[in-house]
Amino acid sequence: MPLRLPSDEDLLASKRRAARAARAEEKRLESRRRLVRVGLVGAFAAVLLIALFVDMRHLTARMDRFGRTGKEARRGDAADIAAGIDAGDARYADPSGLFSLVPPRGWVRVKKPVRGMFNAYFRGPYGMDLGIQAVENRGATFDSLVSRLKLVERNLAADTHMEIAYVGPHRAVRRTAQLFKNKVLTLDFLTGDLAHHIQFAAPPELFDEYEPVILRLLETYEPGTLLPPAAPPAPEPDPAP
Repeated sequence: MPLRLPSDEDLLASKRRAARAARAEEKRLESRRRLVRVGLVGAFAAVLLIALFVDMRHLTARMDRFGRTGKEARRGDAADIAAGIDAGDARYADPSGLFSLVPPRGWVRVKKPVRGMFNAYFRGPYGMDLGIQAVENRGATFDSLVSRLKLVERNLAADTHMEIAYVGPHRAVRRTAQLFKNKVLTLDFLTGDLAHHIQFAAPPELFDEYEPVILRLLETYEPGTLLPPAAPPAPEPDPAP
């Protein structure tokens, strides 16, 4: 039987079948790509919806704080400190019973401060700090306290704008001084057998904002007493002969 070669019509028909198969395969691939794109867009939309929901919750909370305080309170700022006073935050009590107060909310108490003169030292944002020292009053009076502080000023050739103020019911010597980086407020006063020194420091541009709330915080300050030394143990009786 003679070998039959494909005609031009057969070749054309074969090309048409191949082209139809290629178009069908391209449609299947395009359909798959479309499904993948739809899935990715849906997943991205779901992520955006969740993020929007979370952000709306945070925004609602921030707006609620703003409506109550007139500003959004941030951790350790003036509004946050005031909120802690209003809420009656837990007091910090000196381990030796020398004083107690409501500490600035959001500030960190440094257990072993570099400035070892303080019994308690709290560090706040923006380089602010609050230090408290209570020591034995060795016979000083308010007048002698004023005289000693004036002598310190003269020796240092410093003008600290000294004036009389109050820490709660206690009359105090209030001084302010502008240092290189910070502006400092100090309060010195006497209670019974204790002498108290309180020091607040803040950058000059923040001092006027924070000073009123720090002074309000110090209204919670309660002096303690100097604990008497423990009595020596009684000697044991001699054994009977």
